[in-house]
Amino acid sequence: MARSIGMAADATVFRAVITITNRDGTETTKHEGPYGSIGAARARVTFWTNYLADYDDATCKPTGTSRACGYVEEGSVAWQPA
Repeated sequence: MARSIGMAADATVFRAVITITNRDGTETTKHEGPYGSIGAARARVTFWTNYLADYDDATCKPTGTSRACGYVEEGSVAWQPA
């Protein structure tokens, strides 16, 4: 999905770093962003944590064991001709 990232030079940006634990125990790390606010990046971490939460099939309620976790990183933009 295309995003408008026409931010000013030296702007502060944020990205979500999500670690997914697969059913076989292996881990995969993914990065999403850049986002213009810390809240948007935090929302992506929350989304993946909730989306990949383990559910009890009988009750359709979360078991409390998450298969994803993450954090937010802060960076800056430096534009240059490609």
